[in-house]
This record gives sequence, C-alpha cells and structure tokens, in this order.
Amino acid sequence: MEFLGCKWVALTALLFTLTSSKSTSNNTYFDYVILGGGTAGLVVASRLSENPHITVAVIEAGDFERNNPNVTNPSILSLAKNTRVDWEYKGEPQIFADNRSLVWSAGKGVGGSSLINGKLRAHLRKY
Repeated sequence: MEFLGCKWVALTALLFTLTSSKSTSNNTYFDYVILGGGTAGLVVASRLSENPHITVAVIEAGDFERNNPNVTNPSILSLAKNTRVDWEYKGEPQIFADNRSLVWSAGKGVGGSSLINGKLRAHLRKY
C-alpha cells in the first residue's frame, strides 16, 4: 500500500494490545490507529493500551533498527543521516541562504528522529 508516496511496511505495524484484537468475520479492527512510530506515537499507544479493553495499532513507514550500528552505537553519532533511516526532507530554495535548498533530517523507523539524533538506546544494560 502506498500513502503520500511512502510504502508502509506491514511488518512494522506494531500492535500494542493487552487483549487480543477484536475481530468481525475475519476483519481485524482496532479502537485506535496511530500513524507514526516515533517517540510521541509510541508513548500515546502505550498509554492507550494500559486499558485492557482498548486495542491500538501503530503504523510506521520505517523498520525496526535495533541491529543497525549507525543507530545503536552512540560513539558514531550522526552516521545514520543520509541513509535509509532518514527521511531527508528537502526544503525550498532559501533567499537568505544563497538560494540553497536545505535538507531537514528526520528519522524513518520505530523511534522516529530518536534514531538519528543519538537518543535511542537499543541495549540499556550496555550504557
């Protein structure tokens, strides 16, 4: 499925439920669907799923990056930029920047921009 030019990875549809998802004739549905598995989306999903009668799905365009050393190793901070985990939003030419188009990095994956700004810790025991 394609949405706003992005391919949504079905594997990365995180299901935050304390009960099994509700089903009606083989169609699964959720009480809440959150688009974006960044830190804010995951916090909202976590809080909503504290109620055992509510089911929540989080849809994230990126992937799980727990095994990506560019993300999990704090000693090589910023190496994840300009890779598959960076949306690399290109801005419009800016008059006061000699008409250059500046790039705004944003994390693409579970954790959002925490993937590329050094805030993600995959193994807390190590740090």
